[in-house]
Amino acid sequence: MSGGFEAKAAAWAGASEEAEINNIVVTAPPTSFQKALKPRPIPEDWSFTILSVGDIMMHSPQTKAGRLPDGAGYDFRFMFEKVAPILQEADLVVGNLETPLAGADNGGFTGYPLFNAPEELAGNLKEAGFSLVSTANNHSLDRKYQGLCTTLNHLDSAGLLHTGAFRTPEERAQLLYIEVKGVKLAAIAATYGTNGLQLPGEYSYALNYIQEERLLEDIRKARAEGARYVVLMLHWGVEYQPKPGSEQVAMAMRLLEGGADLILGNHPHVLQRGEAIHPGDEEDEPGKTKFVMYSQGNFVSNQEGLERLCSMLLKLTIGVDGATGEPYFKEAGYIPIYTQKRNAQGVSKHTVWPLELAMAELEAGGAAFNGEDRANIPKAWEHVIRSQPDLTLLTLQDTPLWEALSN
Repeated sequence: MSGGFEAKAAAWAGASEEAEINNIVVTAPPTSFQKALKPRPIPEDWSFTILSVGDIMMHSPQTKAGRLPDGAGYDFRFMFEKVAPILQEADLVVGNLETPLAGADNGGFTGYPLFNAPEELAGNLKEAGFSLVSTANNHSLDRKYQGLCTTLNHLDSAGLLHTGAFRTPEERAQLLYIEVKGVKLAAIAATYGTNGLQLPGEYSYALNYIQEERLLEDIRKARAEGARYVVLMLHWGVEYQPKPGSEQVAMAMRLLEGGADLILGNHPHVLQRGEAIHPGDEEDEPGKTKFVMYSQGNFVSNQEGLERLCSMLLKLTIGVDGATGEPYFKEAGYIPIYTQKRNAQGVSKHTVWPLELAMAELEAGGAAFNGEDRANIPKAWEHVIRSQPDLTLLTLQDTPLWEALSN
């Protein structure tokens, strides 16, 4: 193409020379042609970040800790105050809401085995920085279909996006799309099951289950409707197991080969590995890099045991090609976190700490922690790091966030 432009330019120059000799006036090349001779600048790439967390659980001690002194409602901001500055830095913040918000008149507020938490939690999550929650997990039907619908209503009122559970067939038929930094993302959530609880036949559309062909159909639909990046949020695996099963790994590869870009897994309540994957294309050559996090563990809970009290904030940096607008995986990093269940006086007050901040507090005397936490925190740091050999540990000190976290 450029050779053609050069030939035309030379022809114009030759015509001008000949015209001067013969006193003939030659019209200059059109402006559009002149512009075509100049190389067009290639737009720079840009990027956006996705921050993802594990299970957001609400056991009875957590609910009681959030009860306001006058008994007129609940406030759970204390759970997220230590990590909120980190969440608020990301372009999209994702979590798994593993409790209905079905209202006090729907069986009361309860923890395990049939959860139901106050609806104030939705607003607290939004204020902390969350953008999107999955509502497809094994506790989605703890308050049956009506509780599922009430949960979605409360999430809507708080301005939190959600997917995985649906109030109507029309809602199920419409995939969730989110625009992040000019890129159209699709979010799809599904669960392996619901602890034996079943929807009546007329409401069979209300919850998305992990059916591989259905997931592949949704991925194809998302692509056909213009999604440039497809995120799957899957509630799967075996509880308390530190490694994914072989069938999980195989399914993840098939879903990524089928068009998904990112898989965020939950349910085991402990960390499993995250890894970048290069699915093969039709010629068995590596395709573009994709990512799977098999289990993100617990974000906040009242469960016992070190492995269930520590996890991480998964930070994914997604680049966007400036010329094509095509997103691509750049980096996966993580920030270790720890849930402090009781304050220094032994009173229930579940607070999620960045472990680096908790370590600094220990070095300063550890006045914020009880004896159990002081023993757990160094072990938690080592456990999280060992669980993610392929990811980048992200430190917070010497970053602008550190001051905000330390106040």
